Amino acid sequence: MTIFRGSTFSCAALVIGSVALAGGGMKQTTTMHNFADASVIDQAEAQLDRMEHGIAMTVKTNGLTPGDAVTMWWVVFNDPGACSGGECGEDDIFNLDPDGNFIENADGTAPMNMDGIEAAKISILRADGKIIDKGGAAEFRGHLPVGDATEAVMGPGLLDPSGAEVHAVIRSHQQVKPGMSDMMVNSMNGGCDETWPNEPCEDLQFAVFKPSM
Repeated sequence: MTIFRGSTFSCAALVIGSVALAGGGMKQTTTMHNFADASVIDQAEAQLDRMEHGIAMTVKTNGLTPGDAVTMWWVVFNDPGACSGGECGEDDIFNLDPDGNFIENADGTAPMNMDGIEAAKISILRADGKIIDKGGAAEFRGHLPVGDATEAVMGPGLLDPSGAEVHAVIRSHQQVKPGMSDMMVNSMNGGCDETWPNEPCEDLQFAVFKPSM
């Protein structure tokens, strides 16, 4: 479950547009970034609609490998004010040393930062998944109602549509294996090792939406 590697990059300037919606909602548009170095992905964009009853997200991106199973994940920081150092990211979810390396557990399990997860009320939920077509471009969509934890791998789901910080994570499960396509596009680690760090699953891209409040 190698989630969010790279999302500790300072994201204060990532939101490039916000438009108020009828009924008090907000539409936010931002750039997509590579996990490897936080560089901006050309001709890629993420959009988040915040509404009273929930949120909806659309990601249009590229640079993916044709034939790979790829999933999109909601990472919801319901209380972003409780994030470490005022910046929500990987260190709120994993135990890291001062250099940003994982502090591995002796039993081989994922080094989760349970105190940070509880403090920021973090939830991780599946948003979408598909097999990448020729050309490597893809569009992902997801809708998350308040309190719906049906697709959650952890946490309570979305609690506050306007006040939560929301990250989108694009995750590769590599080339589709025979008879496993459904599992690979509908789970966190489908087609990959069951034990940490769940190779060869890999987080490739991310987007960040700061609270609209």
